[in-house]
Amino acid sequence: MKKLVENLPRIQRLINRWLRRMAFLCAVAVCFSSAPGQETSDVREMVQKIEELRSAGKFREAIPIAEQVLKYCEKNYGPEHAETADSLNDLAFLYNSMGDQAKALPLYQRALKIREKALGPDHPYTAISLNNLAEAYRESGDYAKAEPLYKRAIKIWENKLGSKHPNTLAGTSNLALLYQDKGDSAKAEPLYVRVLKIREETLGPDNPQVANSLSNLGTLYYHQGNYAKAEPMDQRALKIYEKAYGAENPHTANVQNNLGAIYLDQGDLVKAESFFKQAFEAREKIFGPNNPATGESINNLAWVYMDAGDYAKAEPLYQRSLKITEQTAGPDHPNTATCLNNLGVLYQMMGDYKKAEPYYQRALKIREKALGPNNPDLVSSIGGLADLYRLEKDYARAEPLAEHALQLSEKKFGPTHQMTATAYNNLAAIYEGMGKYDKAEPMFQKGLKLFEDKLGPNHYKTGAALDNLGVLYREKGEYKKAEWYALRAVEVTEKARGPEHPETATCLNDLAKVYDAMGDKAKADPLRQRAAEIRGKTKSKSASPQPTPSSSPT
Repeated sequence: MKKLVENLPRIQRLINRWLRRMAFLCAVAVCFSSAPGQETSDVREMVQKIEELRSAGKFREAIPIAEQVLKYCEKNYGPEHAETADSLNDLAFLYNSMGDQAKALPLYQRALKIREKALGPDHPYTAISLNNLAEAYRESGDYAKAEPLYKRAIKIWENKLGSKHPNTLAGTSNLALLYQDKGDSAKAEPLYVRVLKIREETLGPDNPQVANSLSNLGTLYYHQGNYAKAEPMDQRALKIYEKAYGAENPHTANVQNNLGAIYLDQGDLVKAESFFKQAFEAREKIFGPNNPATGESINNLAWVYMDAGDYAKAEPLYQRSLKITEQTAGPDHPNTATCLNNLGVLYQMMGDYKKAEPYYQRALKIREKALGPNNPDLVSSIGGLADLYRLEKDYARAEPLAEHALQLSEKKFGPTHQMTATAYNNLAAIYEGMGKYDKAEPMFQKGLKLFEDKLGPNHYKTGAALDNLGVLYREKGEYKKAEWYALRAVEVTEKARGPEHPETATCLNDLAKVYDAMGDKAKADPLRQRAAEIRGKTKSKSASPQPTPSSSPT
């Protein structure tokens, strides 16, 4: 039993979650595709074709073939045979991978009932079905149903296979991922640490399974905004994978991708681009140009260029990533929503608000349908729309959306996370636009403190928060305060983003406005001139006219 379970071909699964823009080795879902008892060569060929399509990320194409295999099993073995359970599991996996948990759940439930009846409630294979059903509930956001199923599966594996068996450890990692998704890092972290410790003890420090645990912990720390802890975890994981598998391997590419995300969020675009390019080149060579993993790397590279203000490079990459995702996952998949949302951000940064709005709206509609109206994963779509309406001065629509985004961010990330700081900042910007300075000021200050605490005093998001406060105090007529914040904003942003970045131009222009208000034209004019020169250079690189970017970090 141990040998058979360990060699099931689909023991590991990549979970794609970012906001969209990064993949982490986190979860384990088990599939049965061997169909060992089938004698018909056509069915064996269909099973092989399902595996090929699944490996290529072509889940939609694999579904009708999996449905034929299921019908064959039901007809030849009966509706309650183990082979039928395997086929149900395979079909459910495809639907779950497409984000269609509504179709996956009843299939997983039926497979579980068959296994419980055929093998008993405490069989290791029954535990696999429990785990897979829990995965579908977790991905649909139904954590209350997922948690007891994970726990029951882990208990079965502990009793039958031992506390150090690979399945027991994988199930424990899945439970940790559930707590991570719920925002309960206090429960997730010790589980990940425990799995890492056991794997190091039983497999040695350089085993790929150890790298998997390191990557999981790196993911957790990344989502906490704790890059100082996340980076060494992923660096160590990368060394293990490179030594074990080489540079052109999916696991190696995944960790390179994770490191790129860490550096991107820290504002180190040179390192981010380097790691994202390495991941992209490996994935394109391994999977081909139209695989979801390749599309994700294209999306991530687009983020680097957008953050650098090079919108002409970013736009075609985002569009290409969207096309790949729509073709492989479908037009209504949450990953498609992520691509749409990113395009909304790009067009907002480019000042094309009318073009940005339908992308935000379609992304939100997809996520609401897949996850429900109050799921924390909606925060980027809702927050993006809120900031867009603010820029259009449509405060009646912006304010309730920004308040909702803040609530969701606090629920998902906690009150001290950098994403929550962004939500504070964006809501404060709306209050500022409405002239509600007494409401805006404490929220801007709170956002600034969180950015300084979590990202450091010289991060570009800290610079944007300083600039926001400079604008606020200028509008309030408190020019000395405004000057201090505006000068600091220029200093931080220029250092973090570079002297020719659009955000540097925004800060220079805002400082010029402070000096205008103070009647110091001699100081204002050269700042304004320099900002105009930066925008002129950026405009030549942009795919559409270059605007003043939003002063709120997004």
